Amino acid sequence: MNRKICCALIGQRPMRFRFGWDEEDIDCIRLKLVLLQQIQKLRSSGVAQFMTACDPGVGLWCGEIINALRNCNDDLQLYCALPYEEQATKWAPYLRKRYFELLEKCTYVSAVSLHKTHSSQLNAYKYIINQSDVILAVYDPASVRGDDVDKAMEYARDKTRPVIFIHPDTFKITYP
Repeated sequence: MNRKICCALIGQRPMRFRFGWDEEDIDCIRLKLVLLQQIQKLRSSGVAQFMTACDPGVGLWCGEIINALRNCNDDLQLYCALPYEEQATKWAPYLRKRYFELLEKCTYVSAVSLHKTHSSQLNAYKYIINQSDVILAVYDPASVRGDDVDKAMEYARDKTRPVIFIHPDTFKITYP
């Protein structure tokens, strides 16, 4: 049996980006195009499975990109590992709508925790890192804030997972 290569998708929160929540900003559009290019590059190098914690921003954007690509590629799989079951309860309505559409179209959904805890988001990141062979991260190590994304990236380093970094401001790509 051939094991499929899996990629975890992680990124800093939208407020870290200079465009914040404005998805119509040219830099947000550029970032999404860079994500699309990197996902396609990973796909052409044999990655068939992608995992996200479905967090607003990078997790949601990548999930939407992969679901769009799945329309033309039956072999491509998207796994959504939710931090807890009611993750999107307090999100803005437009984000909740996109979130539930993402979950409806993905290959598989699971929740790492039933209820929100102080560590549920980090546990979701750890789960997708543990399942993955490579990580695609929109991340700037110079802007460490001690949040769950920072802890997840440290965890990935400890697990010696190769990480493809996309810088959130310059969009420069750093390969392992």
